[in-house]
Amino acid sequence: MKKIFRFINFFLIIFAIIFTYLGFEKHQGNSFYYVIFSIIVNLFFIYSLNSKRLFLEIFFSTLIWLGFWFKYTMSIVFLNGVLYDSGPLSNISNIDKAFTPSIVAILAIFLSYALRQKFFPVKIIYNNELSFFEKIYLLNRKLIIFLFIIFFLIISYYNFQFSIYQKGFLYPHNISPLITNIVKWILLFGLTTFSSFLLYTEILRLKKVSIITVLVVFIEIFVSYSSMLSRALILNQTAMAYSLTKFLEIIKYKFIFFLGIFTLIISMFLVNNYFSNHFRINFAHEIGVYIKNQLIIENQKKIIEKKLKENNGGGGEVKKKSKNYDNLEVDLRKNFKVSNDPEVKPDPINMSLFVVINRWIGIDSMLAIVSSDRLGFDLFFQSLKEKKIINQHTFYESTFNVDWDGGKEIMFGEKRILKGNTLPGIITVLFYTGNYLFLFISVFSIIFIFSLLEIFCLKISNSNMIFASFISFTIAFRLSNFGYAPADSYLYLISILASLVLIFILSNYKGLFFNKFFNTK
Repeated sequence: MKKIFRFINFFLIIFAIIFTYLGFEKHQGNSFYYVIFSIIVNLFFIYSLNSKRLFLEIFFSTLIWLGFWFKYTMSIVFLNGVLYDSGPLSNISNIDKAFTPSIVAILAIFLSYALRQKFFPVKIIYNNELSFFEKIYLLNRKLIIFLFIIFFLIISYYNFQFSIYQKGFLYPHNISPLITNIVKWILLFGLTTFSSFLLYTEILRLKKVSIITVLVVFIEIFVSYSSMLSRALILNQTAMAYSLTKFLEIIKYKFIFFLGIFTLIISMFLVNNYFSNHFRINFAHEIGVYIKNQLIIENQKKIIEKKLKENNGGGGEVKKKSKNYDNLEVDLRKNFKVSNDPEVKPDPINMSLFVVINRWIGIDSMLAIVSSDRLGFDLFFQSLKEKKIINQHTFYESTFNVDWDGGKEIMFGEKRILKGNTLPGIITVLFYTGNYLFLFISVFSIIFIFSLLEIFCLKISNSNMIFASFISFTIAFRLSNFGYAPADSYLYLISILASLVLIFILSNYKGLFFNKFFNTK
């Protein structure tokens, strides 16, 4: 594994040097600041990529690298310097101001990693006594895998067919909130928690990595995320794949195995992206047609009313002109942007390409807030009071004029509501205060605490590194996509807690009660 990390680090160094050089001349601020920013972010990323790092540390540093250096550099090299979701185009003149808090936060994360490794090194300890559920699974492996497949197919179909939870859309259905929250937890946490237990049980107890079980794990993620129209599939699957590198000693034909995993992930990613983008665009078009028809009907009513009034008043024939709704197509292009040229029509392919650069969060939101003169603790505490409101922009979008071009329009259709929230990320939210010391201490503390949570996950799951990888990825992704209705984060923490309880029971319960009903000897 060390050789793999060395190869990746060597590739990253070459990649960073080439694109920093290409971005050097196109940077619109002080080139010295850009070079320092590039060096610190890339050195931090390279430092994070080694086998002694926790999953959280590797995943979060990857998202930091993508959201800060990668997004900015690729934007100035390939997108004419337009940094998507950073507010008005004039904000780019403040890019050097955005580098400073970004570097402060990254240094805080670096210190957190170093101190965690020194004082809380990971110790892998296995409990050789089988839990009740491990015994049940090993005795009924084929049946349980079959039932698991049936279950996640039914849940995913139910979610897609009845639109329980889909990214970028809200649904005014009459389904109980309890049911919708349970389905969301099952799709986002429950299924993968259970599949990680199945796969790890085979690895730990049978000393083998079953190709069939691995396929089931990856297919579950693919089906679940596709039903949610989520394009984050590749990140979740990559996190699961990386956890398997911890078991290299029992994997036969390592190169073929991981080449197959890589091919599987890329194939599923392409299918998932095309599928998700196809339905997202179709749903948006459906909403657009509905709005257009409603506007036409409303306009016709006004014409008839006006004509009746004039006829009653003895007036002559009046020429009427209906409104022109041709521009509605452009509005849809804004909501599903695939280019910094708003006239480019979205399709599943160019939307995927645009997402590769602009999906990440970091330097864009930092640029948006440092371009404002409203930063302070009052603003920070005000942001914590934000509530989820369907027909309004988010606190971040409205406060920092992120929707300056009207691209965040909320569109109400007959069956669904199109609402995509722009998120600032945890680092930017903490810098709402404008205070560098608060930013440093807060970022350090948050990362340190969640790093300890990963160690806790390992302890309660009999060192299940597949589960720890999954949970740590969800935390890293949540932190990098933080910022909408922060007070509701307790729901996410409850979801994490539910997964921890589930894996603890599956891994440790000895069946003092159920042994009376099941023969597990």
